[in-house]
Formats: sequence, C-alpha cells, structure tokens
Amino acid sequence: MGDLSKWVSNSLLHKLESLPTVSSNCCIYRVPENLRKVNEDAYRPLLVSIGPVYYGDPKLIAMQEQKLRYLQSFLLRSTSYKLDNYAEVIRGWEEVVRQSYVETINLLSEHFIEMLLIDAIFIIELFLRSCFHEFIDENDRIFNKPRMILQVTRDIRLEENQLPFFLLKGLYDLAFRPSSQNNQLPFLDITYKFFMGKDEVVPPRIASADVKHLVDFLRICYLPSASRDQLPNTKQNFEFTSSVSELSEAGVKFVTSQSKNLLDIRFVKGVLEIPKIVVTDDTESLFRNIMVFEQCHYYFDSYIIDYFAFLDSLINTPKDVAILVQSGVIDNWLGNNEEVANLFSKIFKQTGLKTSKFYYLGICNDLNAYAGTQWNRWRAILKHDYFSHPWAAISVVYAIVMLILTVLQVVTGFK
Repeated sequence: MGDLSKWVSNSLLHKLESLPTVSSNCCIYRVPENLRKVNEDAYRPLLVSIGPVYYGDPKLIAMQEQKLRYLQSFLLRSTSYKLDNYAEVIRGWEEVVRQSYVETINLLSEHFIEMLLIDAIFIIELFLRSCFHEFIDENDRIFNKPRMILQVTRDIRLEENQLPFFLLKGLYDLAFRPSSQNNQLPFLDITYKFFMGKDEVVPPRIASADVKHLVDFLRICYLPSASRDQLPNTKQNFEFTSSVSELSEAGVKFVTSQSKNLLDIRFVKGVLEIPKIVVTDDTESLFRNIMVFEQCHYYFDSYIIDYFAFLDSLINTPKDVAILVQSGVIDNWLGNNEEVANLFSKIFKQTGLKTSKFYYLGICNDLNAYAGTQWNRWRAILKHDYFSHPWAAISVVYAIVMLILTVLQVVTGFK
C-alpha cells in the first residue's frame, strides 16, 4: 500500500510540475463545444489557416503556395531586413505568442516560428495589396478572383484563426520605415481600411485601444459611442421587450439611426432608432466569432452579445423582419425574410448573457413601459384583433358609423 501511495504521489507531482504557465496574455480561444454544435461551419476556415489551430489541415494546404508567393513579394519590397532577421525577431517573441493561445501549442520552435513568419507576412501583404493595388501582380490568386478575397477575409475573422496583433504590427513596423513605399501608413490604418473599407482617419477610440488580435479589432470597431459605465444607473428588473410586430401595433415607430456605430440604439418619444445592419451570407460567421471572443474574454463587458440578444427579442417572425426592412433598419442581401428571422433566432442560441449588466436594459424597460400604457394596450388590441384584416376593419368602421347614426337619430327624435 505504501508503494502504491508513493507512486501516485510521484505521478501527481510530475504532472503538477509539467503544468504550463497560466498567462494574462491569453486572448485566442477555442470555440466552446455548445456554440460549435449550433453552427460548426461558422467557425471553420474555408481556404486559409492562420496560426496553430488549423496548421497542417489537408483541406487548407492549397493556400500555402500563395502564402509563400506573398512572402517572396514582401521580402523584395522590404529591403531593410532579411528573412533570418525576421525569424530572429519572432524567436524573441515566441514565448509571449505561445501564451496568447488558450491551449498549449505542441509545435517545435522551428516549425512554430516558421508558421508565424509565413502567416503574419501573409496578412500584412494582404492588407498592403488591398490598400495599394499596384502591389497586386498577375499571379495573385486572391485579388484577381473576387470570390477568393471574400473567403480569405472571412477566414481571417475567425477566432480560432488568429495571431496576436502585436506580432503583426511589430513585423510591419520593422519592415516599413519613413522611406517605405507605403506612404508611412501605420499598421492600424491599413487594418482599418481593409476591414471597414474607409479612407478616413482611424477613430480615436480605436487608435488608443489595446488590440489583442483581428477579431478584437473588429469588436472595437463595432462598440457603441457610450460605454455601459456612462449609461444611467438603473435598478429596475430586467425583462426582454416584445417583438417588432407587437411593438408596432402598440404605436412604436422604427427608423434608421444616423449613427455610424452599429450598436447605438435609442428609444425617444415612441421612436426606436436602430443603425442599419446589412445581412449577407457572412454576417452570421462574422458576429458569431466576435461573440465567442466576448464570451471567453469579455463576459462581464459584452456588447456584441447584448446587441444580438436585444435583436433576438425583437425579431421572431418574417413579419418582424419585413417591418425592419421597410423602415431601412435591415438591408436584406439574403433575399428571404424567413432566412433573416432564422439567423437572428439562432445566433444568440447557447450564448450566456449577464442580465444585470445588459447594455440595452434601459431601452427594454422603456419600450415595455411605453407598450404597457393603457392607451397603447387598447391600440394594440384594436390593431391586432380588428384591423389585421381588411374585412375586419370595414366591419369596425361600419359599426362605428351605424352607432353614430343611431345616436343622431335618437337625438333628433327627442327634438
């Protein structure tokens, strides 16, 4: 018995000593299984692997040749550093990069550094070619085929397909100095232009942010103008609002907000202002991956999750979508209102929500209070029960006219 206890003790001590260091640098996560089961395709790359999670996946090997072509072009343009210089720099960052991933990376150093170098330069070169079209050559299989650039863009927005942002920015800053051909644009600027498609100054809140990786960058771009700490402190109980159709029957009007921030929703004097959202084939994948990152990294400070939780409460049926399409809130590129309704009903599924800090709590309470007033309740009942069909509406109007005529007849009869 003593020998058995000693063996167990030694075995556990060895396992404890072998535990990897837990680091605060961790920011790249695996998709939780409960979320992956809802829509696995939304989280898997179609063409290109970035980083260690899908490294060596046979379905993604074909893009390796294009990655190497991008590396070759990059080295010809960046003459201040040679290939071994970049490899040496990455070697100095290796431990911090490994700590960025939630799971231990078992690749040997030489393979890990080579992968980081190829993948990081691929992303930098991709952004440069997007900004400066003169860099695109005739052998470019990405920009010369429109569908390819769409799929590659989708793939580099996946949470499991990330590199730390400091690695990308660090290599870019090493390569391009004041005399470079890229007009000295900071890496954050070409990142912003690539994803947002805007030739404008990067907003201060993005420029000053501590960006973890590209998914985090997108999250920051979509954040609302006011943080939850700037909202009025409310102690009211939380309850989701009614659907668009029900609120519309109660007199709520839906209009497109002029705000540039997708999450800037306001309810003022019976009018719900919502910034336009364009719904395409890639919308679900884009926001699902941002929501995964929030769920894992910003659970107590989620904004994208709260936004889709709010829209999920508003949108239950194709009729709800139709009202939002008509008001300009939704730009439906899917073509089918039922598909959009299904998207919003599924996208929040299995996602946790911190209701006590729900960003749209105040708006939900205001909408419920507005729809719950006596006049608006009667208005909703009348609209739903008596004005939902033309013949029902005609019957109500006829009954009102007959009532008025009857009253007039009684009054004139008394005279």
